[in-house]
Amino acid sequence: MAGTVSLVFAALGDSLTAGFVPYDPLRPMGPGIPYTSYLDNIVVTELSRRGIEDVSVQFVNFGVNGDTTRGMLGRLKSRVASLNPDYVILWGGTNDLYGGFPPEDVMENLKALYVKTSEIRAQPIACTLTSVTGFDAAIPLIRHLNELIREHCSENSILFADLYATTSDDEGRLEERYSSDGVHLTAAGNERVAQAVYGDVVEGLIDSLFI
Repeated sequence: MAGTVSLVFAALGDSLTAGFVPYDPLRPMGPGIPYTSYLDNIVVTELSRRGIEDVSVQFVNFGVNGDTTRGMLGRLKSRVASLNPDYVILWGGTNDLYGGFPPEDVMENLKALYVKTSEIRAQPIACTLTSVTGFDAAIPLIRHLNELIREHCSENSILFADLYATTSDDEGRLEERYSSDGVHLTAAGNERVAQAVYGDVVEGLIDSLFI
């Protein structure tokens, strides 16, 4: 492989992407660290471990507290497109569900996000929603939306990271060690999300450069 290969990832989402933490026992005096920072550390460490010096990977965070999939659609064009990313990590829908929108409607916006990501010449990376704890009524809605995401990605060969599976307990609730308030994530939760995105998608993308 001649020259340095540069990969740019944009992370588009709500407060979970932004790294908002109302209270984290590990960081009680400051804001949380978004999963993209942990993901960057994982990639740097892995590239160094493999002795790979000709691959540059950048993660740019476009998380906004309180955002919905409709808001993400607007920001994809107005903010993300100008970055000319190679990949866009799309993780959103929780605020839509809490706002009363049915999973099928949220999925239509996610489908539009996947299509519009391709239109800006980037490749979408779809993420399932993480679960919640203390809000059991929301869990069936999250599961239903996640199944719609999973099926759509399988049928359309869209890159996919299963954040729900990697952060939930046996009953489908968000593991307490990963949660600061039942919805948002602790440092451990954001690190776990980063590991999932790396293991499910990013590692394979880097490996493909050397095949």
